[in-house]
Amino acid sequence: MPTLKNGRMPRGSNPPHLRMSEAFSLAGLIWEHGGGQCSFDMLSRLTNNSTGSSSFIKKVNALKTYSLITEIDKSSVTLTELGRDLVAPTSPMVQAQAKKASFLTMEVFSKIYERHKGKLLPADEFLANIVEQDCGIPRDLVTQWLIYFKDAANAAGLLFQRPDGKTQINEIPNIGPKQPIVTTESAPPPDVVRPIPQDERIAQPLTDSISGHTSKIELSGKRYATFSIPDSLTARDASKLKGALSGLSAIIDSMLVDAE
Repeated sequence: MPTLKNGRMPRGSNPPHLRMSEAFSLAGLIWEHGGGQCSFDMLSRLTNNSTGSSSFIKKVNALKTYSLITEIDKSSVTLTELGRDLVAPTSPMVQAQAKKASFLTMEVFSKIYERHKGKLLPADEFLANIVEQDCGIPRDLVTQWLIYFKDAANAAGLLFQRPDGKTQINEIPNIGPKQPIVTTESAPPPDVVRPIPQDERIAQPLTDSISGHTSKIELSGKRYATFSIPDSLTARDASKLKGALSGLSAIIDSMLVDAE
């Protein structure tokens, strides 16, 4: 277990100054306001911290820790290729992979993930032991790391709320239509896994469309999966649909539950 040195915790004991969901949001603001590059003055306004403050420095370091930015010089930063793939992806799959890659840059997150990927998320008491014993985090900081882990796994699309109410750590991130990186004010609380609404888990029958193409597939328990595509697609529409459909097989695999 790490020991105090000169009254301080060993380097790396504390989590980054930003939770991953907050870092994703801030990266989105850098893209929105600076096109991917940002002076410290602009970043100061985005973070509400003066450039000379410790909070500002810690937030910049957090973005670098998550591999989202790199410093151009002593007064400006730019998004990394991973950061750009996150906030301005060319397809849902690219964005999903960027989120997971950022998540895995953190050793604590990566160790928990590698141990439990494809399995159920353990109860907090067991996760706490893993963080303390396997990752060498001091006991006083374990609870904070658990909050950060759940926030990060959720932000990276790696947590799946199964129909039986249990939470699973997916190997493949949840993939859907390209979504903007939301601000932290509108994000769900990081220490709570957002339940996936029933209508997102099980497709309900829709009324037939007078145009386009609709396929309705009957599943077990008198449930239906419905795929509806409108007609008159533009080239951009087609590209977006193909990108989303490329990850559909992975989503289906991630929703499998053990047979009763």
